Amino acid sequence: MRANARYYLGRVIKIGKLTEELLVDAIIKPTIIQKNRYNYTFTNIKVFSSRNKIDGIFARLSKYKPHASVKVVRPDEHQIDDENVANLTEAYSPFIYIPEFSGIAYQHVWNHLQREQFPRLFADLVIAKHQGFFLSCEVDPVTDMRTFVTRLARLDTITSLRAAVRPPNPLFGPCWKPLRDYIKKRQLDEVIVREDSQNGIKTSITGIAQQIVEENSSAEKIATLMEPLMGGIGDAAVLMAADGYGRAKVEGQESKKTIVIRTSENQRSFLFKREPDPEELLKITYDEFKRINDERYLEH
Repeated sequence: MRANARYYLGRVIKIGKLTEELLVDAIIKPTIIQKNRYNYTFTNIKVFSSRNKIDGIFARLSKYKPHASVKVVRPDEHQIDDENVANLTEAYSPFIYIPEFSGIAYQHVWNHLQREQFPRLFADLVIAKHQGFFLSCEVDPVTDMRTFVTRLARLDTITSLRAAVRPPNPLFGPCWKPLRDYIKKRQLDEVIVREDSQNGIKTSITGIAQQIVEENSSAEKIATLMEPLMGGIGDAAVLMAADGYGRAKVEGQESKKTIVIRTSENQRSFLFKREPDPEELLKITYDEFKRINDERYLEH
């Protein structure tokens, strides 16, 4: 039986002049970056396409030592010696990128390519490929909404909302469509929201998020709950970040204790083979993002 590993879901956010074509080019024709003693690049690349479009790209984000030594046995001499080895693999994280959702699923590799490291390294490789020419890239976590709602529901009051969100492409959701339209109309690269109240913010974030995960909900019902609050955009920004288009933090009081809840700490994930078949990983990742779209009524 093959061992399983955890894969985390994120959105690849294209910033500045980074287009879908340039992003794909950075993955399938990768560069190499160096950090401390290690080099990083994309390897084992496989492109899945149909009807003249890319359905998904499989690759490994690989970490290796350009110069290393290993212990070898020399049987004839009954000795163990060091032997120099070039480009010794240290670790690799298999991942799938799906352009339709700007979605990525990547493997968490303990002590080598951890959940927090992969997004930074992925972005660094994309930026380095194009020499950072007026472009940038982020991988933002897609929040597990049920876990997020459960944690929010425990708060007696919410005293602080923080969110930084970027233009979504290609999807949008009913909870934050007006905010998406605002960003698009003003041609903004980023919106940063900060709301504070010692007496508690008048927010429906918990109720709205609860509706998202309830089976008998609807896009129209969610949009109706949002409508009275659009004069202030805090709720919309937090929910937009939860869908993977930024990062957000909610602070409040629970039994007179200060509690901080971050979208990044409630990242959606699934278990799958540590050494995955690329086509199987594509299918399970596509199904995960399709399920998220259906749950949250995300549309193109």
